[in-house]
Amino acid sequence: MHLKKLSLYGFKSFAGRVDLDLAPGIVGIVGPNGVGKSNISDALRWAMGEQSARLLRGSKMQDVIFAGSQSRKGLGYAEVSLVFDNSDQFLSIGFDEVTVTRKVYRSGEAEYLLNGVPCRLRDIEDLFSGTGLGREAYSVVEQGKIDAILSARPDDRRSLFDEASGITKYRARKSQAQRRLLEVRADQLRVSDVAAELGRQLPLLEAQAEKALRWQELTERLTQLDVDVLSYELSRMSQRLDALRAEIQSLQDQEHALLARAAECEAALEEARVRMAQAESEVEALHARVSEARAAAERDAGRLNVAAQRHQALVERGSQLAAMVAERRERQIKLTDDYETACLNARQARAEYVERGSAARQTEERMAALTAARAAAEAEVEECKSALFDVLAHASDLRSRVRAGEDSMKYNRSRAVRIQAQLDEKDREYARLQHEVERIMREGRALIDQSVEADSRVSGARTALEAARAEQELAAERAARARADESSAQAAYVSLSALQRDYEGYGRAVRALLTSDEWRRAGLLGAVGELVSAPREYERAIEAALGPAVQNIIASTSGVAEKAISFLKESHAGRATFLPLDILRPSTVPSSQIPKTAPGVIGLASDLAESAPQHRKAVDYLLGRVLVVQDLRCGVALIRSGVRLRMVTLDGDQISAGGAMTGGEATDRQGGLLARGRRLEELQEQLERARLESAKAESDRARAHARVAQCQADLEEAERELAGLRLAVQGQNERLKLAQEALPRSADELASLELELKSVAAEDERTSAEVKEYTRQLEVVESDRIQLEAELESKSGALTQLKDEEAQSAADHSTLNADTAALRERVSALEVERSRAQAEVESCHAELERLNDQERAAAEEAALALQEVERLREAASSSAAAFENEQKQLEAARARRADELVLVNEAERASRSARRGTSAADSRLSDARVGEARLDAERAAIAERLFASYSVGAEEALSRDVSALSLSPEEARLEIKRLRQEIDDLGPVNHTSIEESKELAERHHFLKEQLADMESAQESLSEVIRECDRVCIKQFTETFEAIRGEFSDIFQDVFGGGAADLALDDPSAPLECGVEIVCQPPGKRLTSLSLLSGGEKALAAIALLFAIMRVKPSPVCVLDEIDSALDEANVARFVELLEGISRKVQVIIVTHRKRTMECADTLFGVTMEESGVSKVFSIRATDYKL
Repeated sequence: MHLKKLSLYGFKSFAGRVDLDLAPGIVGIVGPNGVGKSNISDALRWAMGEQSARLLRGSKMQDVIFAGSQSRKGLGYAEVSLVFDNSDQFLSIGFDEVTVTRKVYRSGEAEYLLNGVPCRLRDIEDLFSGTGLGREAYSVVEQGKIDAILSARPDDRRSLFDEASGITKYRARKSQAQRRLLEVRADQLRVSDVAAELGRQLPLLEAQAEKALRWQELTERLTQLDVDVLSYELSRMSQRLDALRAEIQSLQDQEHALLARAAECEAALEEARVRMAQAESEVEALHARVSEARAAAERDAGRLNVAAQRHQALVERGSQLAAMVAERRERQIKLTDDYETACLNARQARAEYVERGSAARQTEERMAALTAARAAAEAEVEECKSALFDVLAHASDLRSRVRAGEDSMKYNRSRAVRIQAQLDEKDREYARLQHEVERIMREGRALIDQSVEADSRVSGARTALEAARAEQELAAERAARARADESSAQAAYVSLSALQRDYEGYGRAVRALLTSDEWRRAGLLGAVGELVSAPREYERAIEAALGPAVQNIIASTSGVAEKAISFLKESHAGRATFLPLDILRPSTVPSSQIPKTAPGVIGLASDLAESAPQHRKAVDYLLGRVLVVQDLRCGVALIRSGVRLRMVTLDGDQISAGGAMTGGEATDRQGGLLARGRRLEELQEQLERARLESAKAESDRARAHARVAQCQADLEEAERELAGLRLAVQGQNERLKLAQEALPRSADELASLELELKSVAAEDERTSAEVKEYTRQLEVVESDRIQLEAELESKSGALTQLKDEEAQSAADHSTLNADTAALRERVSALEVERSRAQAEVESCHAELERLNDQERAAAEEAALALQEVERLREAASSSAAAFENEQKQLEAARARRADELVLVNEAERASRSARRGTSAADSRLSDARVGEARLDAERAAIAERLFASYSVGAEEALSRDVSALSLSPEEARLEIKRLRQEIDDLGPVNHTSIEESKELAERHHFLKEQLADMESAQESLSEVIRECDRVCIKQFTETFEAIRGEFSDIFQDVFGGGAADLALDDPSAPLECGVEIVCQPPGKRLTSLSLLSGGEKALAAIALLFAIMRVKPSPVCVLDEIDSALDEANVARFVELLEGISRKVQVIIVTHRKRTMECADTLFGVTMEESGVSKVFSIRATDYKL
């Protein structure tokens, strides 16, 4: 497998899309510093799942998105895709080509794609796990990691070996199994608590179920008797109702007869009223006709006046039109004269315009001749300028050469002075070197003495570090125990909190209501068990006194309770008892009946229980008649003394008011529902104490860790001091050697400077001769320049004269053109004036014709208006006669209306008499109907009670044979009263206990099975963890030994000898211990890694890296400038190693070293032509290898 292609878009400095086609072998990435080479290795690491922005050289993950440059805007997302050739199925994914893509957006969102399909980070990690690739793998070695491999702590260095041995995925599986094991244990604790709680409640519910069965038996007998009594009363009420309805029927017949007589009187009255209405209508009709006749006469008179006025107006309009016609004829004559004058002026302007156009054409021809002459003169001037420019350029070149020669002479002279000064300095340096050799020898002897003292300090620091590490181990053990105690307390608290939150142990109906916030807001305040508490010494007594009532629900109002009961019925969620605070009536005990001074009496249960003030009424209702005593003996003594209260002992035993006793062994020593709140508080306090202990232990562990770190730092400081002294001694030896070698070199340099001084003098003489020759040539060129400037001035004067004549001719031509344009405009204006005069003549003629037509029409309208006046005069005379006739008919109709009014009054008196008789009959009928309604309401109330209480309809009740009853109605009522008293004596009854006890038993059995399954799951998970440990130990040990051997061999190859080894700091715990690296370069003692030089550290780390690659080669390896600290000889050895692994591993290396570049099969160059934007180009091996 190898990486075929790398695609980048918007990643760091790569603003556009960049595709790198990669081949197997060695791929080199080169370029100057700061152009973005390392961004390519960062892109590979990021695409394979790196989550640390710091390791990608940023502060947050959005920093990898291209932020913009001076010429480009920032991008909204970054994307990197890796295309792998998986034809050998190295990756177990079933594809010959695998594409891994990662994107991150400016908003912080990110996504991963595997072959274009969205996936999780976990999927990418699983894909590369154990392959050497991925974000924690050894296949990507960025800048600084080479040194970090050696300088890291042994524990941190171990991740390299875990990945190489392929146990990373087993470690992840083990961690997952351990997390699952902790979850199973927490679940087991929670389930065991729930099972224990249910086991405690089961016997109590079974007892409640027995009481509920007795309650059902009594209730059925009570229901039978109550239905029979109510059926008897319903039958008797029905008989009385039938008799009353017969009486109502008789009264209705009498009322109908009276109503018939009243109807006859009403009919006569109605007939009289009709005749009266007809007379009234006739009067109103005649009155309307009289009004119309009067209006018609007045209307005809008005029309006559209007017609006369219109005739007069038409006569006056005719006179006005005649005057206007005379005026228009005079104006027409004047306009005709103006038109003839305008035609004459237009002909004169046209003739003048033709004359001026001819003169303008002659002027234009003269301008063309002058323009040609000016162009010829300009050409001669330009030719003269060109010759002058050539002369000036030659002169400038000669002057530059003269100045350059003079500068060279000055430089040579100053150089001679500087060389002479260097000669003097070298003489002094030679003497100084002799003194330096003597001083270095003295200082070297002093450093050797200091090294002996530093070695003793290192030994003391190692002893202190061992003691601190022992203290750290003890502190770590204490911290682990404290964390375990905290986890146990946390699990118990969470488990009990879940029981309290989910109302475990309560009935199904209670859970259905109180787990809903909606019912809480509606007014259900909570269960008695959560709202009432008691001091710990009285808890068992108070809970026993409450009994099943501990599950009662306190409601703010009865309306809320009714809604809740309806909800339980509709949802089939069971039954519950409610305590509505607005209608609850507690039964208190007079203080005189409470034997407060009797032996063993503690007090009323309601006084010992604790609750909020708003819930006090419910507490008094449930516990107001219960007395708490010390034990059964005290309670029995009180019963014998005549106390008639229910009593409960501190152990939970009970004595009823009648003397019945209940008691026995308690099923739960920790308390029940009432004690749950108190247990939660205790667990909270226990958890807080555990947290404080854990924090203290962590603080002690941190101090011990700091002590170890301080001792480690002291040891490292002492070792650094010792190493520094040893390096100083070595440095002194090297300086002594260098000083001794520098003496002969100094003598050679003195001879070299003397030769250089003679060479500078000869160069100065040659430059002086050249300067003189250039000066002579410059004088000749200056003479040519003066001659050309005089010729140019003469030709420029002739050109100026031609330009002036041409300008004068152009001005004359412009004047003629302006005159011609003015004449053209005048001709156009005169033509417009002529056209306007013609239009006015024609308009005036048309107006005159229109006025003549209007005059004739006005005369015709005046004649017609005179005819209309005569016609309207006749119509007005006829309307006045009709008005007088209608007035006489109206007077006759008013007389007939007065006669009909007398008849209507007589009919109304007869009708009122008939209505009085009907009202008396209706009153008697109403009384009878009221009686019927009362009996019917009583009957309906009995029927409604039957249906509401027992779902028995009225017809079914009437059909019952109540005569066959063994008891009389009175005896039945007494029996009903007795049964109700017996039901009341049973006390509170949990009606859902029968169903809940069965449900609780089933659930208890189910939880027991779950606990068994959890035990099995724990054993399976423990086996998985043990198996992971076995596999990890085997693979790690085998891989570690193989790497150890390869590391030793490669170390000797690259160092040319020496020794190196790998060791576990705790071989008894191979999966937890760190890895130590021991190196001994040739010719040196076995020493600490910190004492190695930079090049030795780099070479040792490279040896370890290549040892891992030989044992567990990764398909792709990315190396970022790991050869930067190597000298040329070591680079050659590094290249040999690189070429060796490239046969199995595709190597991508970022480098500046020429030798490394030469071994690459492909080179990619990175540049930054545009500031802040990286570009990539590729070079094949054939293009740069000789």
